[in-house]
Amino acid sequence: MRPRALLTALAATLRRNLVMVGAVVVTATICLALLGAGLLLRAQVHTVNTFLLGQVEVVVDLTDDATGPQVRALESDLRAEPVVTSVDYESKQATFDRFRRDFHDSPAILSGVAPGDLPATVRVALTDPRRSSDIVTDYTGRAGVESVRDDRAVLAPLYRVLRGFTIGAFTLALLQATAMLALIYTLVRASAHSRRRETAIMRLVGATDTAIRAPFILESGLAGLAGGLLAGACLVGLKAFLVDGALAGETAFPLIGWDAVWRGVITVAVAGAVAGALTAGFALRRHLRV
Repeated sequence: MRPRALLTALAATLRRNLVMVGAVVVTATICLALLGAGLLLRAQVHTVNTFLLGQVEVVVDLTDDATGPQVRALESDLRAEPVVTSVDYESKQATFDRFRRDFHDSPAILSGVAPGDLPATVRVALTDPRRSSDIVTDYTGRAGVESVRDDRAVLAPLYRVLRGFTIGAFTLALLQATAMLALIYTLVRASAHSRRRETAIMRLVGATDTAIRAPFILESGLAGLAGGLLAGACLVGLKAFLVDGALAGETAFPLIGWDAVWRGVITVAVAGAVAGALTAGFALRRHLRV
């Protein structure tokens, strides 16, 4: 089919179904924006996880009656562990100084803690913090050890919240995708039905099935692409005004960069166009037989 004839047929189809096409674009925008938000949240989880893995330590709290030989033997055994990169002893005073630095903005908490209230500790850095459970299991209950703390356990609620938001965004995107595909399916059927006489004439003059289907598929693909581009604009706005604006400087964790945003924009734009075109092709082949 010649490009000019294809564009003429496409323009006629869009004029006949302007309201329906608008509904498809709006629904696609919402669906793909939620999909993009899920992708950005997943990228944020990866960014936070990469950052935290470099900060996480295992902290061994020592009992007040731990002897020098017990502490030295503990340090020696920890250094011999293949996953351990460094072992640092902190006295009660050093532990208290760290506590004061961490809670310098909370005088009410600091006022109730004295140097003698905190234990001496041995801080252990690992090559792979995900294997911290091995250290916790092996050294809990050892002579001179009061407890073994894994920093990753403290961060577990944060990971649960981020994963929950990600799953929620993808779930809502799936529900909206169902509505979007149903609208495209209905749009194609209605459009093909309104042009059934024109289609019959095209068949009589020898038009191929591809030439007949092309305007419908292109229309749906463009509607999906338009929704994807609008969703991409929403992601750019989210990054510019929320991540780089309201949240900048408000969190101790690194936030997603523009590379993740542009990947999301490309993904939602391609997903919208492909989903629209494939749904139109299915509707024409399966039900309208044109």
